[in-house]
Amino acid sequence: MKHNHPRAVHTTDIHKVERMWLLLGGRIESVRRTGETRYRHDRLDRPLRVNSRRNDVPAKLLTVLNRVTKLQAANDSLYQSNPDKPTP
Repeated sequence: MKHNHPRAVHTTDIHKVERMWLLLGGRIESVRRTGETRYRHDRLDRPLRVNSRRNDVPAKLLTVLNRVTKLQAANDSLYQSNPDKPTP
Protein backbone atom coordinates (compact mmCIF):
# COMPACT_ATOMS: atom_id res chain seq x y z
CA MET A 1 0.00 0.00 0.00
CA LYS A 2 1.39 3.39 -1.02
CA HIS A 3 1.08 6.30 1.41
CA ASN A 4 1.20 9.96 0.42
CA HIS A 5 2.99 10.94 3.61
CA PRO A 6 4.84 7.93 5.04
CA ARG A 7 5.73 9.66 8.32
CA ALA A 8 2.29 11.00 9.14
CA VAL A 9 1.36 11.08 12.81
CA HIS A 10 -1.40 8.71 13.89
CA THR A 11 -1.88 8.67 17.64
CA THR A 12 -4.55 8.93 20.30
CA ASP A 13 -2.22 10.42 22.91
CA ILE A 14 -3.01 14.14 23.25
CA HIS A 15 0.15 14.75 25.29
CA LYS A 16 2.32 13.43 22.46
CA VAL A 17 0.53 15.68 19.95
CA GLU A 18 0.90 18.74 22.20
CA ARG A 19 4.61 18.07 22.66
CA MET A 20 5.10 17.73 18.90
CA TRP A 21 3.11 20.94 18.35
CA LEU A 22 5.38 22.86 20.71
CA LEU A 23 8.54 21.37 19.16
CA LEU A 24 7.34 22.55 15.74
CA GLY A 25 7.13 26.11 17.06
CA GLY A 26 3.41 26.28 17.79
CA ARG A 27 1.65 27.77 20.78
CA ILE A 28 -1.17 26.25 22.84
CA GLU A 29 -3.67 28.53 24.55
CA SER A 30 -6.40 27.48 26.94
CA VAL A 31 -9.65 29.41 26.46
CA ARG A 32 -11.16 30.17 29.85
CA ARG A 33 -14.62 28.90 30.74
CA THR A 34 -15.25 27.29 27.36
CA GLY A 35 -13.41 23.97 27.59
CA GLU A 36 -11.57 24.79 24.38
CA THR A 37 -7.93 24.96 23.43
CA ARG A 38 -6.45 27.03 20.61
CA TYR A 39 -3.51 25.73 18.66
CA ARG A 40 -1.61 28.58 16.98
CA HIS A 41 1.25 28.42 14.52
CA ASP A 42 2.90 31.03 12.31
CA ARG A 43 2.29 28.87 9.24
CA LEU A 44 -1.48 28.76 9.78
CA ASP A 45 -3.90 31.44 8.64
CA ARG A 46 -6.03 31.11 11.76
CA PRO A 47 -5.80 29.18 15.02
CA LEU A 48 -7.28 25.72 15.34
CA ARG A 49 -9.94 25.47 18.05
CA VAL A 50 -10.36 22.07 19.75
CA ASN A 51 -12.58 20.84 22.56
CA SER A 52 -10.12 20.14 25.39
CA ARG A 53 -12.61 18.01 27.34
CA ARG A 54 -12.12 15.15 24.90
CA ASN A 55 -9.78 12.36 25.93
CA ASP A 56 -8.71 11.50 22.40
CA VAL A 57 -7.05 13.47 19.62
CA PRO A 58 -9.48 15.05 17.13
CA ALA A 59 -8.85 14.17 13.48
CA LYS A 60 -8.63 17.83 12.47
CA LEU A 61 -5.78 18.36 14.96
CA LEU A 62 -3.84 15.43 13.50
CA THR A 63 -4.49 16.74 9.99
CA VAL A 64 -3.17 20.20 10.84
CA LEU A 65 -0.19 18.75 12.74
CA ASN A 66 0.77 16.66 9.72
CA ARG A 67 0.35 19.69 7.43
CA VAL A 68 2.60 21.84 9.64
CA THR A 69 5.17 19.02 9.79
CA LYS A 70 5.15 18.80 6.00
CA LEU A 71 5.52 22.58 5.65
CA GLN A 72 8.42 22.61 8.12
CA ALA A 73 10.16 19.85 6.17
CA ALA A 74 9.61 21.66 2.85
CA ASN A 75 11.28 24.78 4.24
CA ASP A 76 14.13 22.93 5.92
CA SER A 77 17.55 23.59 4.39
CA LEU A 78 18.25 19.84 4.44
CA TYR A 79 15.60 19.33 1.74
CA GLN A 80 16.57 22.24 -0.49
CA SER A 81 18.50 21.58 -3.68
CA ASN A 82 21.25 24.12 -3.00
CA PRO A 83 21.83 24.75 0.74
CA ASP A 84 24.46 27.43 0.01
CA LYS A 85 21.90 29.60 -1.77
CA PRO A 86 19.97 31.77 0.70
CA THR A 87 16.20 31.40 0.69
CA PRO A 88 14.02 34.49 0.12
